[in-house]
Amino acid sequence: MSIPIPGIKDISKLKFFYGFKYLWNPTVYDKIFDKLDLTRTYKNPKELKVLDLYPGVGVQSAIFYNKYSPKQYSMIEKRSSLYKFLKANLEDSPLQILKKDPYDWSTYSNLINEERIFVPEVQPPDHINDTFLTVANVTGEGSEGLIMQWLSCIGNKNWLYRFGKVKMLLWMPSTTARKLLARPSTHSRSKCSVVREGFTDTKLVAISDADELKGFDSQCLEEWDPVIFSAADMWPTKGKPIALVEMDPIDFDFDVENWDYVTRHLMILKGTPLSTVMDSLGHGGQQYFNSRITDKSLLKKRPLDLTNEEFIYLTKLFTEWPFKPDILMDFVDMYQTEHSG
Repeated sequence: MSIPIPGIKDISKLKFFYGFKYLWNPTVYDKIFDKLDLTRTYKNPKELKVLDLYPGVGVQSAIFYNKYSPKQYSMIEKRSSLYKFLKANLEDSPLQILKKDPYDWSTYSNLINEERIFVPEVQPPDHINDTFLTVANVTGEGSEGLIMQWLSCIGNKNWLYRFGKVKMLLWMPSTTARKLLARPSTHSRSKCSVVREGFTDTKLVAISDADELKGFDSQCLEEWDPVIFSAADMWPTKGKPIALVEMDPIDFDFDVENWDYVTRHLMILKGTPLSTVMDSLGHGGQQYFNSRITDKSLLKKRPLDLTNEEFIYLTKLFTEWPFKPDILMDFVDMYQTEHSG
Protein backbone atom coordinates (compact mmCIF):
# COMPACT_ATOMS: atom_id res chain seq x y z
CA MET A 1 0.00 0.00 0.00
CA SER A 2 1.08 3.58 -0.64
CA ILE A 3 1.27 5.71 2.50
CA PRO A 4 -0.18 9.26 2.34
CA ILE A 5 2.62 11.76 2.85
CA PRO A 6 1.96 14.45 5.49
CA GLY A 7 1.71 17.84 3.78
CA ILE A 8 3.06 21.24 4.75
CA LYS A 9 -0.48 22.51 5.43
CA ASP A 10 -0.84 20.11 8.36
CA ILE A 11 2.81 20.26 9.40
CA SER A 12 2.73 24.05 9.71
CA LYS A 13 -0.11 23.80 12.25
CA LEU A 14 2.20 22.10 14.74
CA LYS A 15 3.30 24.41 17.55
CA PHE A 16 6.20 22.46 19.01
CA PHE A 17 9.23 21.12 17.13
CA TYR A 18 11.55 21.06 20.15
CA GLY A 19 14.26 22.95 18.25
CA PHE A 20 14.44 20.36 15.46
CA LYS A 21 13.91 20.89 11.71
CA TYR A 22 12.42 18.55 9.12
CA LEU A 23 12.58 18.51 5.34
CA TRP A 24 9.02 18.23 4.04
CA ASN A 25 9.35 18.65 0.26
CA PRO A 26 8.91 15.26 -1.51
CA THR A 27 10.67 16.54 -4.65
CA VAL A 28 13.86 17.16 -2.67
CA TYR A 29 13.60 13.71 -1.11
CA ASP A 30 13.41 12.19 -4.60
CA LYS A 31 16.73 13.87 -5.46
CA ILE A 32 18.27 12.70 -2.18
CA PHE A 33 17.25 9.07 -2.60
CA ASP A 34 18.42 9.11 -6.23
CA LYS A 35 21.82 10.32 -5.02
CA LEU A 36 22.01 7.79 -2.19
CA ASP A 37 21.19 4.91 -4.58
CA LEU A 38 20.47 2.68 -1.59
CA THR A 39 19.71 -0.38 -3.70
CA ARG A 40 23.47 -0.74 -4.24
CA THR A 41 23.70 -1.72 -0.57
CA TYR A 42 20.20 -3.10 -0.03
CA LYS A 43 19.77 -5.25 -3.11
CA ASN A 44 16.64 -6.84 -1.67
CA PRO A 45 14.84 -3.96 0.12
CA LYS A 46 11.93 -6.22 1.10
CA GLU A 47 14.31 -7.88 3.62
CA LEU A 48 15.37 -4.52 5.07
CA LYS A 49 14.60 -3.38 8.61
CA VAL A 50 14.78 0.37 9.28
CA LEU A 51 15.07 2.04 12.67
CA ASP A 52 14.07 5.73 12.51
CA LEU A 53 15.16 7.89 15.47
CA TYR A 54 13.39 11.25 16.05
CA PRO A 55 11.28 10.92 12.85
CA GLY A 56 9.29 14.06 13.74
CA VAL A 57 6.55 14.62 11.18
CA GLY A 58 7.22 11.35 9.34
CA VAL A 59 7.55 12.74 5.80
CA GLN A 60 10.88 11.03 5.18
CA SER A 61 9.55 7.83 6.77
CA ALA A 62 6.50 7.69 4.48
CA ILE A 63 8.49 8.51 1.34
CA PHE A 64 11.11 5.90 2.20
CA TYR A 65 8.48 3.22 2.76
CA ASN A 66 6.67 4.03 -0.47
CA LYS A 67 9.93 3.86 -2.42
CA TYR A 68 11.52 0.72 -0.92
CA SER A 69 8.74 -1.26 0.87
CA PRO A 70 11.05 -2.53 3.62
CA LYS A 71 10.23 -5.57 5.73
CA GLN A 72 9.92 -3.44 8.89
CA TYR A 73 10.01 0.31 9.51
CA SER A 74 10.01 1.34 13.18
CA MET A 75 9.89 4.98 14.32
CA ILE A 76 11.03 5.91 17.83
CA GLU A 77 9.45 9.20 18.89
CA LYS A 78 8.56 10.24 22.45
CA ARG A 79 8.05 14.00 22.09
CA SER A 80 4.37 14.59 22.73
CA SER A 81 3.25 16.85 19.85
CA LEU A 82 5.26 14.95 17.25
CA TYR A 83 4.13 11.55 18.53
CA LYS A 84 0.49 12.68 18.36
CA PHE A 85 1.05 13.99 14.83
CA LEU A 86 2.49 10.64 13.73
CA LYS A 87 -0.38 8.73 15.31
CA ALA A 88 -2.96 11.02 13.66
CA ASN A 89 -1.41 10.78 10.19
CA LEU A 90 0.28 7.38 10.01
CA GLU A 91 -1.32 5.06 12.58
CA ASP A 92 -3.17 3.02 9.95
CA SER A 93 -0.04 2.60 7.82
CA PRO A 94 2.56 -0.21 7.90
CA LEU A 95 4.90 2.17 9.74
CA GLN A 96 5.43 1.18 13.37
CA ILE A 97 5.16 4.15 15.78
CA LEU A 98 6.86 3.52 19.13
CA LYS A 99 6.59 5.99 22.01
CA LYS A 100 10.11 5.51 23.30
CA ASP A 101 13.08 7.81 23.91
CA PRO A 102 15.91 7.49 21.34
CA TYR A 103 18.30 9.15 23.81
CA ASP A 104 17.76 6.48 26.48
CA TRP A 105 20.17 3.55 26.01
CA SER A 106 17.71 1.16 27.69
CA THR A 107 15.26 1.83 24.83
CA TYR A 108 17.36 -0.34 22.54
CA SER A 109 17.92 -3.24 24.92
CA ASN A 110 14.19 -3.29 25.66
CA LEU A 111 13.26 -3.01 21.99
CA ILE A 112 15.70 -5.67 20.78
CA ASN A 113 16.44 -8.04 23.65
CA GLU A 114 13.40 -7.97 25.92
CA GLU A 115 10.29 -6.99 23.95
CA ARG A 116 11.86 -8.24 20.68
CA ILE A 117 9.82 -5.71 18.73
CA PHE A 118 12.73 -4.89 16.44
CA VAL A 119 15.42 -7.57 16.06
CA PRO A 120 18.08 -6.92 13.38
CA GLU A 121 20.13 -9.62 11.73
CA VAL A 122 23.79 -9.92 12.76
CA GLN A 123 26.04 -9.84 9.70
CA PRO A 124 29.83 -10.30 9.32
CA PRO A 125 32.02 -7.17 9.26
CA ASP A 126 33.25 -7.62 5.69
CA HIS A 127 30.39 -5.53 4.25
CA ILE A 128 27.69 -3.01 5.19
CA ASN A 129 24.78 -4.85 6.81
CA ASP A 130 22.31 -5.22 3.92
CA THR A 131 19.23 -5.93 6.06
CA PHE A 132 19.50 -3.14 8.66
CA LEU A 133 19.53 0.65 8.23
CA THR A 134 19.37 3.38 10.85
CA VAL A 135 18.15 6.91 10.09
CA ALA A 136 18.05 9.77 12.59
CA ASN A 137 17.29 13.45 12.87
CA VAL A 138 19.39 15.28 15.47
CA THR A 139 19.04 18.81 14.10
CA GLY A 140 18.35 20.30 17.53
CA GLU A 141 20.84 22.10 19.74
CA GLY A 142 23.30 19.94 21.62
CA SER A 143 23.43 17.26 18.93
CA GLU A 144 27.21 16.89 18.84
CA GLY A 145 27.44 15.03 22.13
CA LEU A 146 24.95 12.39 20.99
CA ILE A 147 26.66 12.00 17.61
CA MET A 148 29.99 11.51 19.40
CA GLN A 149 28.43 8.79 21.54
CA TRP A 150 27.18 7.03 18.41
CA LEU A 151 30.63 7.32 16.79
CA SER A 152 32.16 5.85 19.92
CA CYS A 153 29.77 2.91 19.59
CA ILE A 154 31.13 2.25 16.10
CA GLY A 155 34.64 2.09 17.55
CA ASN A 156 33.58 -0.20 20.39
CA LYS A 157 31.25 -2.25 18.15
CA ASN A 158 28.39 -2.03 20.64
CA TRP A 159 24.88 -0.52 20.66
CA LEU A 160 23.42 -0.99 17.15
CA TYR A 161 26.89 -1.77 15.77
CA ARG A 162 26.97 -5.18 17.40
CA PHE A 163 24.92 -6.22 14.37
CA GLY A 164 27.78 -5.40 12.00
CA LYS A 165 28.56 -2.38 9.87
CA VAL A 166 25.25 -0.52 9.98
CA LYS A 167 24.76 2.45 7.65
CA MET A 168 23.31 5.58 9.25
CA LEU A 169 21.60 8.47 7.44
CA LEU A 170 21.90 11.38 9.82
CA TRP A 171 20.30 14.85 9.72
CA MET A 172 22.16 17.48 11.77
CA PRO A 173 22.86 21.23 11.90
CA SER A 174 25.12 22.21 9.00
CA THR A 175 27.61 23.63 11.51
CA THR A 176 27.90 20.17 13.07
CA ALA A 177 28.31 18.55 9.65
CA ARG A 178 31.11 21.00 8.82
CA LYS A 179 32.86 20.15 12.09
CA LEU A 180 32.31 16.42 11.63
CA LEU A 181 33.67 16.40 8.06
CA ALA A 182 36.60 18.77 8.67
CA ARG A 183 39.84 17.66 7.03
CA PRO A 184 43.34 17.91 8.55
CA SER A 185 44.81 21.42 8.80
CA THR A 186 41.40 23.13 8.60
CA HIS A 187 40.08 25.48 11.27
CA SER A 188 37.13 23.22 12.11
CA ARG A 189 39.31 20.15 12.72
CA SER A 190 38.48 18.65 16.13
CA LYS A 191 38.29 15.36 18.03
CA CYS A 192 34.86 14.95 16.44
CA SER A 193 36.29 14.83 12.91
CA VAL A 194 39.26 12.71 14.00
CA VAL A 195 36.88 10.06 15.37
CA ARG A 196 34.68 10.26 12.26
CA GLU A 197 37.73 9.68 10.06
CA GLY A 198 39.02 6.83 12.21
CA PHE A 199 35.81 4.80 12.28
CA THR A 200 33.69 5.79 9.26
CA ASP A 201 33.44 6.77 5.63
CA THR A 202 31.11 9.76 5.85
CA LYS A 203 29.75 11.88 3.00
CA LEU A 204 27.70 15.06 2.78
CA VAL A 205 24.48 14.15 0.93
CA ALA A 206 22.34 17.30 1.16
CA ILE A 207 22.36 20.76 2.71
CA SER A 208 19.76 23.53 3.06
CA ASP A 209 21.95 26.55 2.27
CA ALA A 210 24.48 26.82 -0.58
CA ASP A 211 26.44 29.46 1.36
CA GLU A 212 27.25 26.82 4.00
CA LEU A 213 29.33 24.91 1.45
CA LYS A 214 32.13 27.45 1.86
CA GLY A 215 33.09 25.73 5.11
CA PHE A 216 33.65 22.31 3.49
CA ASP A 217 36.68 20.95 1.65
CA SER A 218 36.35 21.85 -2.05
CA GLN A 219 37.75 18.54 -3.31
CA CYS A 220 35.29 16.62 -1.14
CA LEU A 221 32.39 18.75 -2.38
CA GLU A 222 33.35 17.93 -5.96
CA GLU A 223 33.26 14.24 -5.09
CA TRP A 224 30.06 14.39 -3.02
CA ASP A 225 28.08 16.83 -5.20
CA PRO A 226 25.45 17.30 -2.47
CA VAL A 227 21.80 18.11 -3.09
CA ILE A 228 21.14 21.76 -2.24
CA PHE A 229 17.69 22.85 -1.14
CA SER A 230 16.27 25.99 0.51
CA ALA A 231 14.88 26.96 3.88
CA ALA A 232 11.40 26.96 2.28
CA ASP A 233 11.70 23.19 1.84
CA MET A 234 11.95 22.53 5.57
CA TRP A 235 9.86 23.36 8.61
CA PRO A 236 10.29 25.43 10.68
CA THR A 237 11.93 27.63 8.06
CA LYS A 238 13.71 29.95 10.48
CA GLY A 239 16.97 29.18 12.22
CA LYS A 240 20.20 27.43 11.29
CA PRO A 241 20.62 25.40 8.08
CA ILE A 242 20.62 21.60 8.28
CA ALA A 243 22.52 18.87 6.45
CA LEU A 244 22.21 15.15 5.74
CA VAL A 245 25.26 12.89 5.97
CA GLU A 246 25.67 9.22 5.05
CA MET A 247 27.83 7.37 7.58
CA ASP A 248 29.31 3.93 6.83
CA PRO A 249 31.51 2.14 9.41
CA ILE A 250 34.93 1.08 8.05
CA ASP A 251 37.59 -1.47 9.00
CA PHE A 252 40.19 -0.46 11.57
CA ASP A 253 42.79 -2.53 13.44
CA PHE A 254 44.29 -0.13 15.99
CA ASP A 255 43.87 -0.38 19.76
CA VAL A 256 40.80 1.78 20.34
CA GLU A 257 41.49 2.60 24.01
CA ASN A 258 45.06 3.75 23.38
CA TRP A 259 44.01 5.58 20.21
CA ASP A 260 41.26 7.40 22.11
CA TYR A 261 43.75 8.44 24.80
CA VAL A 262 46.29 9.73 22.27
CA THR A 263 43.81 11.61 20.07
CA ARG A 264 41.91 13.09 23.01
CA HIS A 265 44.97 14.49 24.75
CA LEU A 266 46.66 15.77 21.62
CA MET A 267 43.55 17.49 20.30
CA ILE A 268 43.23 19.49 23.52
CA LEU A 269 46.38 21.27 22.33
CA LYS A 270 45.57 20.94 18.64
CA GLY A 271 47.40 24.13 17.59
CA THR A 272 50.72 23.27 19.28
CA PRO A 273 53.52 21.50 17.31
CA LEU A 274 54.23 17.89 18.26
CA SER A 275 57.82 18.89 19.00
CA THR A 276 56.59 20.47 22.23
CA VAL A 277 53.24 18.84 23.00
CA MET A 278 54.00 15.14 23.54
CA ASP A 279 54.40 15.45 27.31
CA SER A 280 50.62 15.81 27.36
CA LEU A 281 50.52 12.02 26.83
CA GLY A 282 52.52 11.40 30.00
CA HIS A 283 55.67 12.37 31.88
CA GLY A 284 58.71 11.87 29.66
CA GLY A 285 56.57 11.66 26.54
CA GLN A 286 58.46 14.37 24.67
CA GLN A 287 61.81 12.62 25.04
CA TYR A 288 60.33 9.22 24.14
CA PHE A 289 58.42 10.30 21.02
CA ASN A 290 61.23 12.56 19.79
CA SER A 291 63.54 9.56 19.87
CA ARG A 292 61.08 7.10 18.26
CA ILE A 293 59.53 9.18 15.49
CA THR A 294 61.61 8.41 12.40
CA ASP A 295 60.26 11.14 10.12
CA LYS A 296 61.30 14.28 12.01
CA SER A 297 59.12 16.47 9.81
CA LEU A 298 56.15 14.97 11.66
CA LEU A 299 57.29 16.79 14.80
CA LYS A 300 56.67 20.11 13.05
CA LYS A 301 53.00 19.27 12.56
CA ARG A 302 50.25 20.28 14.95
CA PRO A 303 47.64 17.73 16.10
CA LEU A 304 45.03 19.44 13.88
CA ASP A 305 47.31 18.73 10.86
CA LEU A 306 47.54 14.99 11.51
CA THR A 307 45.90 12.44 9.23
CA ASN A 308 44.18 9.30 10.46
CA GLU A 309 47.27 7.26 9.49
CA GLU A 310 49.55 9.57 11.50
CA PHE A 311 47.35 9.28 14.60
CA ILE A 312 47.46 5.50 14.22
CA TYR A 313 51.27 5.65 13.94
CA LEU A 314 51.55 7.71 17.13
CA THR A 315 49.16 5.30 18.87
CA LYS A 316 51.44 2.38 17.90
CA LEU A 317 54.42 4.19 19.42
CA PHE A 318 52.40 5.00 22.53
CA THR A 319 51.37 1.34 22.89
CA GLU A 320 55.05 0.31 22.73
CA TRP A 321 56.14 2.91 25.31
CA PRO A 322 57.47 1.00 28.36
CA PHE A 323 56.66 3.87 30.73
CA LYS A 324 53.35 5.01 29.31
CA PRO A 325 50.76 6.11 31.90
CA ASP A 326 47.93 3.85 32.99
CA ILE A 327 45.15 5.03 30.70
CA LEU A 328 42.56 3.47 33.02
CA MET A 329 43.59 6.10 35.57
CA ASP A 330 43.32 8.85 32.98
CA PHE A 331 41.82 12.26 33.60
CA VAL A 332 41.83 15.24 31.29
CA ASP A 333 43.23 18.47 32.71
CA MET A 334 40.54 21.00 31.86
CA TYR A 335 42.98 23.80 32.63
CA GLN A 336 45.43 22.69 29.93
CA THR A 337 45.79 25.38 27.30
CA GLU A 338 47.71 25.94 24.10
CA HIS A 339 50.35 27.74 26.17
CA SER A 340 50.98 24.91 28.62
CA GLY A 341 53.20 23.03 26.15
